[in-house]
Amino acid sequence: MQSYLHLTYDHESTLPDRFADDDVRTPEAFVEHFLRAFTDPGDVVLDPFCGFGTTLRVAERLGREAYGIEYDPERAAFVRERVDRPERVVRGDALDAASYGDLPPVDCCLTSPPYTIEVAEHDPLTNYTEPGGEYADYLADLGRAFGHVDDVLRDGGHVLVDVANLRFEGAVTTLAWDVAEVVAERFWFEGEVVVTWEQPSDSSDGAYGNGYDHSYCLVFESEP
Repeated sequence: MQSYLHLTYDHESTLPDRFADDDVRTPEAFVEHFLRAFTDPGDVVLDPFCGFGTTLRVAERLGREAYGIEYDPERAAFVRERVDRPERVVRGDALDAASYGDLPPVDCCLTSPPYTIEVAEHDPLTNYTEPGGEYADYLADLGRAFGHVDDVLRDGGHVLVDVANLRFEGAVTTLAWDVAEVVAERFWFEGEVVVTWEQPSDSSDGAYGNGYDHSYCLVFESEP
């Protein structure tokens, strides 16, 4: 497995004005690279935190069967307008097994969970609309979500997580390592791919606004 990758941080399309302040998306180049590496045409791809639908749209373009779950109703409606199979986009909660419905066996889960820092005041898993609990609670909830992914992932299937560590006011939240530990409780951890980003010249705080010019793709496999 390649352990280092350099990509241009860019998006193929802009979001409507109503989402302008929320424009933190996994770039299409990231999704395309890892779907080509870990899936084949016809494979089922799941994103349980599908956001603005980047994973789903790229998966469809590559001939994969794409399914997604999104907590925020406005975002879910937006994604349905942009994909070929809108009925496969569920407005639901990744922590709730019912949101996964009658999915076929999943070959690959490629997702980026909502980011947070250790001192966050709002819950990222409710789209930052409710008071946040402890950081440990957030990680435990992510464990629940990936437990549901485990229920639908076929033997030998892969889980790919786009995540970064976060620097805020001089302190670092080791989000990538903490998420790796949580997901590794469910799946075999194959390792991480360091993704460095070619950023716009006016970007001074890292591609995701996290203080870094790199992120990670954490690679896991379902154990038979």
